[in-house]
Amino acid sequence: MKLIYVAGKGGVGKSVCSAASGIWTAHQGKDTLVFSMDPAHSLSDIFDIDLGDQPRKIREHLYAYEPDLAEEAREFFRRYKNIFTALFGLFEVEIKPEDFGNMPGVSELIFMDKLNDIYVEKKYDFVVIDSAPTAMVLPLLQLPSITTGFVTKVLGMRNRWMGVLDLLQPGFGDRILVEVRSMRQKAETMRNALLDPETASITVITIPEKAAVEESRRLIETVESHGVSVSSIVINHVIGDCDCRFCREKKASQVSYVEDLRKRYQEKRIAILPDYGGEVKGDNLMQVAEDLYGREQLKI
Repeated sequence: MKLIYVAGKGGVGKSVCSAASGIWTAHQGKDTLVFSMDPAHSLSDIFDIDLGDQPRKIREHLYAYEPDLAEEAREFFRRYKNIFTALFGLFEVEIKPEDFGNMPGVSELIFMDKLNDIYVEKKYDFVVIDSAPTAMVLPLLQLPSITTGFVTKVLGMRNRWMGVLDLLQPGFGDRILVEVRSMRQKAETMRNALLDPETASITVITIPEKAAVEESRRLIETVESHGVSVSSIVINHVIGDCDCRFCREKKASQVSYVEDLRKRYQEKRIAILPDYGGEVKGDNLMQVAEDLYGREQLKI
């Protein structure tokens, strides 16, 4: 199985590029899942089809999946119930499972857990990950060290506190350790997958505007500081040749950003996508796939 991780600032076209990548790999006869890790799902709109909370077949070899965050939060809470019971009880906070997914940082954990299940199952040849604007790749990279530290501390306190925890509920302390170790193992599995260039590739989507280019630069620097290489950059919404004043001025403002990205990231594949002049969805996604892969700007 290979992972294609699509990241970038909100509103730059990540979902369109994710959907187009999935269409292309499926077109090559590879079973492909396009998996949304963005709580504000948009794949249903992009594919122009209602997606449920289970992978749905879009066409031959192509499936798409938008997990229901509320439902996944309840399942995640159930799976790690002892951890959260202990943590929330420590601060005397009562959290209902249905509200759990709205807590800061929890959606990253939930989607990481779900992605691990998909990765371990190895049902698909490719999984294209449509990430959230917050660059969910970073929690995937950082979580192993966080959970490792937590396990170490819990083990260090075991002799002192496990007896107390077991008084509350027999075996409670040991169940916490089992759950934390499970979470750590999953995080390490996904981190190792992202670190392996034979398994995962990361593509950053941007547009030729200052805010987007600067955020992309910070994203690339941060991700690569963790040892993960960004393989390609897609510059979206690039204005083509046109005689009207608006397009001439817009194109002139874009040129410097495109040139800067090409110069700064010479070692990466740089793909250019035009401004298609309207909403891209449904059957129009094949044109994006052709522009990206058919013209060999990017390679699978």
